[in-house]
Amino acid sequence: MRSGSWAVLALGAALVGCPIPQPLPDYPAGTVTPPRIVVDRIAQSATVVRVPGGCATHPTYDLNATLIDVNTFEVVQARWFVNYDPTDLNFYPPKQEDDIPGSNANPPVTERTVPTFTFDPYASIPTVGGTGGGSGQNVGAVHVVELVVSNGFDPGADPGSPLAALPYRTPLGGFETQMYRWTFLTVQASASCAPGATGCVTCP
Repeated sequence: MRSGSWAVLALGAALVGCPIPQPLPDYPAGTVTPPRIVVDRIAQSATVVRVPGGCATHPTYDLNATLIDVNTFEVVQARWFVNYDPTDLNFYPPKQEDDIPGSNANPPVTERTVPTFTFDPYASIPTVGGTGGGSGQNVGAVHVVELVVSNGFDPGADPGSPLAALPYRTPLGGFETQMYRWTFLTVQASASCAPGATGCVTCP
């Protein structure tokens, strides 16, 4: 075996027990891909979440999500909206905002958790289209909760600015957003629910 081959083998053996530091990704030219929301790990993942109506104790729902982002060192912003309408001040401000810090750990940790947003359908939030007589505790009321994440929201996209087509949801130039939506529908509460029964919606 030639001496060059021995050198290659020796180098390979030395690297087996020594992890190679991975370079942190740079922003590519063009649009920056937003963090990915892992759909199969969403809390309350049903297409429509049924809410029991007329309960003495408010039913509440803890919503959160897991993100995958290959750009591990940056801060990710998460904003929660209820019944978002970009033309109505009652609907477009976020109900909760979270900055999710990055990490320079080696090896990189690409998975991050969005802090929990607790949604109360009975709270004094206008319903979609006045459903349920405008109250979330009445049968037929509909609420739409949205989680929007991005590597950068445009702080200039405030109401009244030229960029206010989507206030609080417009990304910085070259960036994008990703969104997940929950729909809550208030239904008649079940009087009782037998063990193992499905389809029951009982008060807390």
